[in-house]
Amino acid sequence: MISWHDKCGMKQVKDLHFWRGIVGVVAAFTIYVLLIVPFVRGITTPDTIVLTPSEYAARADAAPETATSNDTDGEKYITVKLLGLIPIKKVTVEILPFDTILIGGMPIGINGQIDGVLVTMDTKDHVLQKGDVIKFVDGMAVQSCEDFYAATTGKTQAVVTIVRNGTVLKRHVNLENEICLRDTTNGMGMLTFVNPENNQFSALGHQMADFETGAAVDLCGGAIRAVNTYGIIKTQGKQTGALKSSMQTEIPIQGSITQGNEFGITGCLTVDSQILSAADTTMPVATRYYVHPGKATLRTSINGNTVEEFDCEILKTRYQKRRRNKSMVIRITDPRLLDATGGIVHGMSGSPIIQDGHLVGALTHALTQDPAKGYALYIDFIAN
Repeated sequence: MISWHDKCGMKQVKDLHFWRGIVGVVAAFTIYVLLIVPFVRGITTPDTIVLTPSEYAARADAAPETATSNDTDGEKYITVKLLGLIPIKKVTVEILPFDTILIGGMPIGINGQIDGVLVTMDTKDHVLQKGDVIKFVDGMAVQSCEDFYAATTGKTQAVVTIVRNGTVLKRHVNLENEICLRDTTNGMGMLTFVNPENNQFSALGHQMADFETGAAVDLCGGAIRAVNTYGIIKTQGKQTGALKSSMQTEIPIQGSITQGNEFGITGCLTVDSQILSAADTTMPVATRYYVHPGKATLRTSINGNTVEEFDCEILKTRYQKRRRNKSMVIRITDPRLLDATGGIVHGMSGSPIIQDGHLVGALTHALTQDPAKGYALYIDFIAN
């Protein structure tokens, strides 16, 4: 039979085990919070991050677990530290060229110089096809029709390097066949932003599509023109609509194009540009780390050159370690825009997206299955 003293002793032992267990759980949780979580966060930090100049300058004060430095070659980086003491990982930092920009949303005309020579019709033997972009002839780079003719004069055969639907190919070409070529293209899109320090701009948000062949082409130069939007072809079913616009060739050239690639076109506006004068609103930028699902605003022009802001919603943000397309999925929610266009239409590409008072991205594509939805690109992918 167990005595009263034995029962008391057993109860004390059980209580001691209970409190030891509680202390153990608390200690484990404390270690987890103070050591494991920061360590895991540190080692899973991307190898490269993008910051605005002010974010980089304030990083050491704002985040004690990190420290900012320069390598001997001038490359900037952040050292992630555990408890502010133990280095875990060195992260390269890409710094945007600005903290604030002049917000866009106005239409621009694009007279682009194609980076290569565009084939506008299949050759007789179909070796070259409509939409091919010729980059080299017998190893010689070509950036214009003049370059192509100079490289092929006196020849009946040549080996050409082409880009076809994004794939680089080599083809043996019979030069006696008729080859229809062009080295320029035209189009329109929306200005995304202007750097107020040097008038450099970004626009469109995606690769230029040739007006005749539909081929996606890179640009190596060209000019920016003033544009007037005079009408709208509304989206009908799965047929994406378009803005009707015309270039105002009677107005002087508004700027020059530096390059065009899968993330849009960049260049510089002239100091007396009407487009530059219209971009008179300053706004801070926010990199992809701050973008989140929720309410946002689309800034665009669907009537003349009047820039308006329309309600939209960011439905999804994608975690992208490097520059890639389709960063966000957005949906137009503003009945004014939906009534006028039927959704996202051709010509709206490059329209700025604003969230929490910051420029966070640009509209790039419409979804044919749901014209109210579309893709957008993070602003740091465009700015870099």
